[in-house]
Amino acid sequence: MSRSLLCYGVFAVCLALLSRGRAEAQEEAGIGRAVTTLYTRTDSNSTTVWSPRTQVSARASADATLEASYAVDAWTSASVDIVTAATRAVHEVRHEVNAGAAYVLGDTTLRAGYRYSREPDYWSNAALLGATIDLAQRNTTLDVAIFGALDTVGRAGDQLFREPQQSFGIRASLSQVLDRETVIQLAWDATEVLGYQASPYRHVAIGGAGTCASLAPLCVPEYVPDQRTRQALVVRGKRALGANFSLGLQYRFYFDNWGVLSHTLSPELSWLPREGATIALSYRYYTQGKADFYQERYLDAAAQAAYVTRDRELSKFLAHQIGLSYAQDLRSDGSRFVLSLALRAAYTYFNYLEFVGLTQVSALELTGLVGLRLD
Repeated sequence: MSRSLLCYGVFAVCLALLSRGRAEAQEEAGIGRAVTTLYTRTDSNSTTVWSPRTQVSARASADATLEASYAVDAWTSASVDIVTAATRAVHEVRHEVNAGAAYVLGDTTLRAGYRYSREPDYWSNAALLGATIDLAQRNTTLDVAIFGALDTVGRAGDQLFREPQQSFGIRASLSQVLDRETVIQLAWDATEVLGYQASPYRHVAIGGAGTCASLAPLCVPEYVPDQRTRQALVVRGKRALGANFSLGLQYRFYFDNWGVLSHTLSPELSWLPREGATIALSYRYYTQGKADFYQERYLDAAAQAAYVTRDRELSKFLAHQIGLSYAQDLRSDGSRFVLSLALRAAYTYFNYLEFVGLTQVSALELTGLVGLRLD
């Protein structure tokens, strides 16, 4: 499972609900905030995720905020690509603890954070330092952060397999309010990853039909470079269309030194039917070229001495996704408790252009979130 799945899989409406609560809580010094959420996702591709999360924050002073959270990600998958790779269904539980602090100094907010996560075959320690600066009467916002992680890659059932991985990077963004209806943002991030980056479960066929399950003459462990530099440039924009509608558009260009290059285009139309409610229709188009060393089939026995991979995410493919989401905040008069509900349905289609044994994957995804917030 991709380590970023649960970090980025919760849809944007959910993130907006939680961040809105943070802004409200910061308006009054000394008032704490607690949020408990249950996120669940299932799809027609035999994957199910359950993720409860608890987050608390408190004001140490009028300018300082402390925050901590704990989350569990439990998932089960027997998706078509797992079955195609002749791998049994996967069951996994991941635990994550976060701690952070923020300090407001005039128009500048300084922040620091730490994250520890573990699962049966992966352990991670990560830290972040950042600053947000408001300029031009808060019409311009500059955000810069540096981050790093020390991870250990393991293999379930093998206590002796331990491989280190380190990463560090920087991300920066510049947001600009153009007028009362329009805001744009430019963002850039760069990450350097060093150490073991293959999958300890993945093997590559040398010769034959291209899969180890097809009785290839030779089957070797996946072997990829131990250094990878990733960069991404993002342009985002959002414009209000009257009092209840808004249109957003995002373009992302990604490239790395493995030769992977991708383009992502994501428009979204949002509607506010009433106070506290949001309905959003979104579309995402993604296209990617293959890594320099990726081959659909490795036919030469000499290839075992070079880089070899069966990672479909390093192959050439494209994807479409269309989604519809609904989010609602419910609060009783005079109550400090806010109940947040969110639902999303999405159809995703992948077309793998150079991957033996798997050419198309489509899935209907259903996502739900229930959250209780104390402001």
